[in-house]
Amino acid sequence: MNSTSLVDGWLNECRPKLPIQNPLWAFIHNNILLNLEDRPFREVVREAAALYRARPYETEAFYRSELGRGRIRRDCLEAVLAEALPGGGPDRVERFLADPAVANTVAPVALLRLAPRLDAGYHVSYDRMLQDFVVPLIASFLDQGMAAWTNPFSEGALWGFFLASVHAAPGWGFDWAGSLKARLGAHERAGRSVDEIIEAETREAAPEGREAAYCLETLFALKGWSGMVTRLEAEPALAPVEAPRASLKDWLAVMLVSSHALDAWLLERHGLRREELIARPALAPETASLGRLHLWQEAYERSFAGDFLSYLEEGLRPDTKAPVSTAPRFQALMCMDDREESMRRALESKECGIETWGYVGFFNVDMRFEAVGASRATRQCPPVVEPSRTIQEVPLDGEAERLARASRAGRAGGKAQLLSFYHSRTLIRGFFVSLALGVLSFLPLVLKVLMPSRMNRLRRAVQRRAFPHPRTGIALDAQGGYSLDEQANIVEGALRTIGLTRAFAPVVAVVAHGSTNTNNPFRQAYGCGACSGNPGEPNARAFALMANRPEVRERLAARGLQIPATTLFVPCYHDTSLDAVEVLDRDRLPAERLADVAELEARMGRACRMNAVERCQRFGQGPRAGAEAAAQHVLDRGHDLSQPRPEYGHNRVAACIVGRRELTAQRFLDLRSFLVSYDPTQDQGGAQMRSAILGTVPVAVNIAMDYYFSRVDNEGFGAGSKLPLNVVSLLGVLTGSKSDLAHRSGPADGRAA
Repeated sequence: MNSTSLVDGWLNECRPKLPIQNPLWAFIHNNILLNLEDRPFREVVREAAALYRARPYETEAFYRSELGRGRIRRDCLEAVLAEALPGGGPDRVERFLADPAVANTVAPVALLRLAPRLDAGYHVSYDRMLQDFVVPLIASFLDQGMAAWTNPFSEGALWGFFLASVHAAPGWGFDWAGSLKARLGAHERAGRSVDEIIEAETREAAPEGREAAYCLETLFALKGWSGMVTRLEAEPALAPVEAPRASLKDWLAVMLVSSHALDAWLLERHGLRREELIARPALAPETASLGRLHLWQEAYERSFAGDFLSYLEEGLRPDTKAPVSTAPRFQALMCMDDREESMRRALESKECGIETWGYVGFFNVDMRFEAVGASRATRQCPPVVEPSRTIQEVPLDGEAERLARASRAGRAGGKAQLLSFYHSRTLIRGFFVSLALGVLSFLPLVLKVLMPSRMNRLRRAVQRRAFPHPRTGIALDAQGGYSLDEQANIVEGALRTIGLTRAFAPVVAVVAHGSTNTNNPFRQAYGCGACSGNPGEPNARAFALMANRPEVRERLAARGLQIPATTLFVPCYHDTSLDAVEVLDRDRLPAERLADVAELEARMGRACRMNAVERCQRFGQGPRAGAEAAAQHVLDRGHDLSQPRPEYGHNRVAACIVGRRELTAQRFLDLRSFLVSYDPTQDQGGAQMRSAILGTVPVAVNIAMDYYFSRVDNEGFGAGSKLPLNVVSLLGVLTGSKSDLAHRSGPADGRAA
């Protein structure tokens, strides 16, 4: 087998296991086990723990504490141990607690590289030494505009940029520069290609038969950067400006040559031989005692599930009354998102009187959406769904001049910001530009700190007055859009799945959601997971437009789904951070129905204030009483420069309920569950149940696993603390000035991304 085929085979084994590292603008909740779901959980987390060098479970001390608090029930631990240790006798729990060797049957993972052996034996800070050279190099090559100077190698390949950088670096530039130059020179004298270099470097260091595993472990030394290179190579359109010619093959060659040069320098410095050091065992400590920890976690989950189901038991009794057939005045089709659970309770209260239904938040509209004035289309469907087409937002008739004016203003503002960014970082001009900008921004900054939401309202009012945004519509019927039959399929699929096939209200709100925050580089994590982290506004607008079309309703009627002519679908947007609801496309609604829409808006505003009161009970600085005070507090949090977590995202989610809302409407679920509407009485064959589960549960699992892993080891699986993070290359964030990219398999700070 030639070198190219060999290396390609190794890379094909590595790619599925690397982090899904999207640029910041296209953040998606990442389940680190997404590509490994064909294998048992306990087997896969062992591999992930060794690669990420992170704990896949909580510590045993934590579980023992939870047992003492009653959060882990002794009978659940007994049941789990009875299955894992058959014939262990009635005292198996006592033996498990007393003897750390009991059930400790999973062997730790042996590491292949020299780095952990050098760190353990000689405290050499291996990662820091490698990062000091490699991180500035890859950050410069991938840069999307942070640097004022254009990279002269932007049109070339990563390997060529690496060669030029090494040759240009002085011998005293970093401690192991001589070793790196010598190793690279040997490859050049031998006339090796990139594939041959990878093969030679890997054969030199990897155990026979473990070459692919060694390459993967090497790539995971800078897993965030490895994931970014892989992502940009596979989907160059994700780059904020333009993706450079970065390939995973070149990056692997860079990592192998650099790490082996560092190995050689450290070995020489400490008077060691590679064979001597590699013979010393190096076990990943994060994979120790996984057998016991898995049993603890299983007992923890069983305890929660038992308590949760017991709490729901009253509503789950067979004699629960059937749904009322009379139509309410208002209904709301909402995302299944756990953050909407409290909002749905508020909407359903006597004060608001809105019946709610839960569905996956992209509402079956599997598109990319190109907004007016946007530089690129956004993905508006779950990460596991490939968009079927691109739908454009277009200005309505007579709005072309407004659009042109707003576009000119946007370009001028962007150019001014870019120039101020670059000029403020120069030696001479930077002093004067920074001084001028400081004087001009002083008063607005003070007011924004003291009155965040009020200043935002003022800014938006000025913008609307000076540069009014054009009225727009969604071009569903344009070339490449959705046909009428496809639109009918989308509407029917959603309504039949949730069981909304009769007793339609006169007004049905289609409520998308998103989130506002001012100071968080991971703000995409607050958006709609079913819309790939983007706000779901386009999907709500598209779905309502489809459902209101007479041609679509005719097709639905022919299929036995009658939507009354008096029913109006109204697209809405719920900002889960600000707790505010906005009616979308108001100017396209019938004039005779605007009174109903105003009443809907008033009721939803009332629900938002009720929801804000509940949310404020968890905020350390939130008011404890008063709906108006709570509403003002959440408005300020979303616009506050000092607030990295305007909301706590999905940090409490632990369940997904698929069923009729009547079964859980009287239960206080405390933002702990995704809620998917499904009516088995209308699904005799079970086809809708399949649709309800397959269309929603993968989204729920993706988000829940994201938060789980970032909770158990936020540094290893998550993004760590947000405080020292800095944006790099307009692609991601790193800690300090030189580190791995925060790989964002989970949110920052372990609570909200």
